[in-house]
Amino acid sequence: MPASESGFALRPRRSPARFLRAGLRVVVVLVVLALLWGAALGTLWLYGASRLEPAPFAALRDDVLLLGAAGARAPDDATTLLLVPVEAIDPTVPRPPALAAPPVLLQVVPGRDEPSALILEPSVEVVVDGRGAMTLEAVQRELGADRLARAVIDYTEVRLDHVVVVSTELLPGLVRELGPLEVCGGDGCSVPTPDDVRAWQRDPDPAEVLRRGADVLRALAGSIDARDLATAPLTARRAVDVLAGQLVTDADLGPGGVLALLPALSEARRLDVDTLPLVRNPTTGELVVLAESALLRFSRLQEGLPLAGIDPSEDLERLRSVVDVAVLNGAGVVGLAALAEADLTAAGFEVAGTGNDVRFDRQETVISYRAGDAEAEPVAFLLVEQLPGARVEAVDRELELDGRPVSIVVVLGQDRIAPEDAGGAGEDG
Repeated sequence: MPASESGFALRPRRSPARFLRAGLRVVVVLVVLALLWGAALGTLWLYGASRLEPAPFAALRDDVLLLGAAGARAPDDATTLLLVPVEAIDPTVPRPPALAAPPVLLQVVPGRDEPSALILEPSVEVVVDGRGAMTLEAVQRELGADRLARAVIDYTEVRLDHVVVVSTELLPGLVRELGPLEVCGGDGCSVPTPDDVRAWQRDPDPAEVLRRGADVLRALAGSIDARDLATAPLTARRAVDVLAGQLVTDADLGPGGVLALLPALSEARRLDVDTLPLVRNPTTGELVVLAESALLRFSRLQEGLPLAGIDPSEDLERLRSVVDVAVLNGAGVVGLAALAEADLTAAGFEVAGTGNDVRFDRQETVISYRAGDAEAEPVAFLLVEQLPGARVEAVDRELELDGRPVSIVVVLGQDRIAPEDAGGAGEDG
């Protein structure tokens, strides 16, 4: 019976050579695709490396004399960096971006779980070569981060290892490209949007901004995997673009360097946060640094010691106890100076004594201190809290009480007289 009638069709057998050739074609195609994929990834990393070039921060170059201030120091085994938060970086704008938050001195010491973070007040005045006194805010706005780093070194005498300029768009941009991600901190866990991160960065408490930023950075570092980026080159490129556009540092930081930092950045660490001790001028609103208390914090960073051992309440207690205050009756009400002395002593001020002013017709209370006295100035401002409405003035003469020098003289005026005592004029008793 013919084969066609048997229900079976005869087909020629394929030779093994044809299977081999087909297999080789598949392998060649896969190899070509792999090479193209590798070339794309290589191009991506080279592109990222070229974009993430370090900035030439003059303060950190060896040819700059002593890194700024003579004797600037920090432990050799510690890593000390200046973190400079700025507004969004726009490459088309030639001037430096303005500060978006206070600069931070951040120090990581081997063997210590909590990095130290000292927040610097932007309105603090520093001396800049060739420009005189400028606030930190003005130095960044007019001269840029390299001069800001040098000014901070001069002011604190803390040696820096690195400077990192971070814009307000860095973390929101990375969250946008690499999210959604879970961010956990002291307030629990959440899945923030880029706008949420921007809102956190506008918190008026700089310590809270720093902690929230650290939480977001830790979450980002923990979520990034090099293998995931290799399978998503477009996402990786967008993330690299965000880093390249909104991060500036003196370190030789390419994509490979970023990946190398991720394990350390992803570790859950609390920050040992402190701020410069400040007192506000009640007249101008200007913030004045408590000089000796600031030096204590700078010395901690110079020696690699934690900031947590400093009690902020002791800053004001010490000042009140070492700055002597004289209280004079300028209103003529008997016992007025003695009453003020009792109140000020109870508040912790060191009252050197009381007396009568040369006149009894003073209308307002005046608190005078010697201009340039870094300890007397903030205490004068603190006295306004006890004597509301008093006027503060800096004078260019020596202040005395009965021939003895004093740091501050308070002349009480008729604005301190209670209505029921308005008629009781006479010498202070």
